[in-house]
Amino acid sequence: MQAFILAAGKGERLLPFTHYVPKPLFHIVGQPLLGLLLDNLIKLGVSRIGLNAYHLAPQIRAFIKEYQALHPGVSLRIFEEPVLLGPLGGLRGAKDFFTTPTLVVNADIVTNFPFMTLWEAHQKNPAEVTMLLHHYPSFNNVMVQQDNVVGFSKTKGQYAYTGIQVVTPELVRSLGPEDRDLVPSYSKLLKKGFKIKALIATSFYWRDIGTLRSYLAVHEDILYRRAKIPGIKTPKSPFVYYVYPQKLHFEEWVFIEQGVSISPGTKLKKVVAWEGSTIPRGTHQEKLFIPHVTLHK
Repeated sequence: MQAFILAAGKGERLLPFTHYVPKPLFHIVGQPLLGLLLDNLIKLGVSRIGLNAYHLAPQIRAFIKEYQALHPGVSLRIFEEPVLLGPLGGLRGAKDFFTTPTLVVNADIVTNFPFMTLWEAHQKNPAEVTMLLHHYPSFNNVMVQQDNVVGFSKTKGQYAYTGIQVVTPELVRSLGPEDRDLVPSYSKLLKKGFKIKALIATSFYWRDIGTLRSYLAVHEDILYRRAKIPGIKTPKSPFVYYVYPQKLHFEEWVFIEQGVSISPGTKLKKVVAWEGSTIPRGTHQEKLFIPHVTLHK
């Protein structure tokens, strides 16, 4: 099995933080999300992995270079986009990579779904695409009959796409320059007779980190032990910190990495702070602190 990671997006809903760090490198309880995803794939036996890059591509390149040095037996290939091509355009831009069915995963989701289950479903019942779907009311827009995707509708959709799918070389070869986004392109391909299968799953953890609220919610779920994510050791306490200034007050949960500067007397509630960041004196709730960013929403 080979895999491709979609890692090119701008992450505009996470501004101003994504001015400085691309979403795939956002820390999840202290670890870059892209690293967690790569570790998970390698543990499954995936030895050939591609990914696209556009926004802050030099940071993605640097991370992959370091990761490759630690995993010399894995082939990692980056496809840099001169302009942002979109989710399906990213596949077309890397079409030479798709010589066999490929697991495709968005780089901005945190999940414990076993990828091999989707791969086996695709092998058992081949199609041009096999999409992993679940019931997620705010995102439901996929219409399914039996195990076939038959269309997309915000009002009639029964399931939501998880950002995880298996695609074939035939699918990638069918994409043209106009094919950027999934819904319009897959709608067009369905009319042409392409077969898109659905694997509908339940009882697994899934959340994207596309907004600050969602990013913080991932930490809450992990720190409260509501989610067990591959590669992340379950914390013993919802208060994780490595600094000990006087009169520091915590509420609900916090995750403070090593090397964070915090003024004495500070009160924190639902806060994540990355190494090298500074938390000024005061009361802070539902915030992210990263180096270089002084504006916090």
